[in-house]
Amino acid sequence: MEIAFRGPVLFVKDMERAKEFYIDILEQEVSLDLGVNVGFVGGLALWERGYVNDLLFEGKMPADEGAPRMEVYFETREIKEAARRVEAAGIRFLHPLTEQPWAQMVMRFYDPDGHMIEVAEPMDTTVLRLADEGLSEAEIVERTTLPGPVVAAFLRGECCD
Repeated sequence: MEIAFRGPVLFVKDMERAKEFYIDILEQEVSLDLGVNVGFVGGLALWERGYVNDLLFEGKMPADEGAPRMEVYFETREIKEAARRVEAAGIRFLHPLTEQPWAQMVMRFYDPDGHMIEVAEPMDTTVLRLADEGLSEAEIVERTTLPGPVVAAFLRGECCD
């Protein structure tokens, strides 16, 4: 099984301010901007903290001082096997393998020092899974919030690894 590191995800209070910093000061190029999360060429991603609070912590993120400020992000096409491995090791989960609102299968857990780790299926795998389940291209675009040309490329077997 291959598990590939994709980059850190920084949780930010003000997305526009953070995005401006990474674009203007550090000259990072946006690869995908979904509003509450932004991915840059090279792997760095930003997630708006309010969104993280609602999605991951059900509105109960620890106070700012103790709140996680990032997660380390990995992907694998063998997500169910990875979940079995993590479960068998008795690792503490934030949440087990779960389908996110954008349809990606994801699990989040903690390393021995308490750092948050995410392991997810790549989005092209998500798109192909949804197609196998019978969703049309338009339905996949709506379900995943990915731009239509990205979904079409994934369905043609073109990927951005």
